[in-house]
Amino acid sequence: MMERDRLTRGFYAGLGATVLQNAWSFLSYALGLTTLRMADWSAIVILGRGGPFSTAEILLGLIGHLVWGGFLGIVFVYLIPYVTHQHLTLKGLLYGWSIWFFIYGLTLLFKVEPTLNLPLMTPISNFIGATIYGLVVAWGVNRLTEKEPSK
Repeated sequence: MMERDRLTRGFYAGLGATVLQNAWSFLSYALGLTTLRMADWSAIVILGRGGPFSTAEILLGLIGHLVWGGFLGIVFVYLIPYVTHQHLTLKGLLYGWSIWFFIYGLTLLFKVEPTLNLPLMTPISNFIGATIYGLVVAWGVNRLTEKEPSK
């Protein structure tokens, strides 16, 4: 499916990337590799407190994270014309890693208590999630972008 509308293309790509990022996040949590799932991060922002969270609160955090990931996909697709469409995979990786670093920096700057003093594996797991997001959002945007016909 080729999508002409850039905003919709970005949202779909970001949403798909966020679904896979959350799948990694829940798996990583189940394996004991992280103490905070992506849905937990969103729940902290939405509810203004740390967990433990109820099932409904985790679901709200998950929905919030899916919408946020879709929005970040829109930002990515609107940045592409400024940096060209070449090497999109690398740009997606850099974008995912930049978001990861920026969000970690914000939580430190604003001293968001539940996100401070994390065990090493949590940032590593979240970095892997950011890698997944960056790769998949780039792939999704590329897949949904209408290609110029060959001359």
